[in-house]
Amino acid sequence: MSTPLTTEWVSCDLCGASEWETLFVGRDRRYGVPGEFGVTRCRYCGHLQTNPRPTREALPAYYPETYESHDATCHRVRHTYRDLALLRIKGVLGWLFRPFGALRFRRLVPVWVEGGNRRMLEIGCGTGWLCGLAAFFGWRPVGVDISLRACQQTCRLWGVTSLCHDGAFLPFRDNTFQLVVLRHTLEHLPSPRTTLQEVFRVLQPGGWVAIEVPNAASLGCQVFGARWDSWDLPRHLHHFTPQTLQRLLEQVGFANLRIGSAQWKPFVLTTHWLPRRPGVGFLRGLLGAPAWLLFPWVLARRQGEVLRAWGRKPETGK
Repeated sequence: MSTPLTTEWVSCDLCGASEWETLFVGRDRRYGVPGEFGVTRCRYCGHLQTNPRPTREALPAYYPETYESHDATCHRVRHTYRDLALLRIKGVLGWLFRPFGALRFRRLVPVWVEGGNRRMLEIGCGTGWLCGLAAFFGWRPVGVDISLRACQQTCRLWGVTSLCHDGAFLPFRDNTFQLVVLRHTLEHLPSPRTTLQEVFRVLQPGGWVAIEVPNAASLGCQVFGARWDSWDLPRHLHHFTPQTLQRLLEQVGFANLRIGSAQWKPFVLTTHWLPRRPGVGFLRGLLGAPAWLLFPWVLARRQGEVLRAWGRKPETGK
């Protein structure tokens, strides 16, 4: 490769400390790009970061052309076509099926964040499927992504404006958007704090930020440890728990915080060891069924596989 795959050690993005405890060292298990990267815990505030990690110049090498979130053939695009078809059904059948079509959108954009000028920004929009659904619901979405290919897909698939830009500086005026969404984006950013400060700036007073990230305090992470899929080294530079995500949002100035967990994989505790092949599916389902009894307990303890968080910019500004 033409770009040297250099790495660096960085200070904690939450408290600025530089004293770390290394939890484990891993490799790029998804695409096999060379290098070793550690998951470290800050000795002062407990935040988890990848250290050492690729430098800003080397990071694009870890996002190959086959990276799923930038691929127009990925399942999320197909599911969005399905959702839009369900949302366009009229009459009694529409009354039955439209809620299913809205489900993926409403997970991050509940009705209580609506209002204001209905302008929405998605940072790390990928192929723009969420922007496409937002446009159907009457929002005026704009996408931002560091991948030019992803921005082109967003414009082509959904007719939504998308800018090739990183999150360290957003090319928008103050108080522009009613809603800013970061869906599985915050963990990829070199400095989540810097990006959230920019988000705070471009939000209208009373506007909302909506965030979804992997949950490093999930039951799956505790069971699988260093082999947990959502470490995704080295693309994930930060690894959030409910406590560290709340602390970061409060430090930036967001209020009215709502943080919960979602997604439960019942096979984590029971049948993950069974092979995925014809004839075994029924047995996996049968043995995994009792694990669903843990679902309310897992969500109550915020130990689902992902964290969803919302924060509001105070009406008076910061």
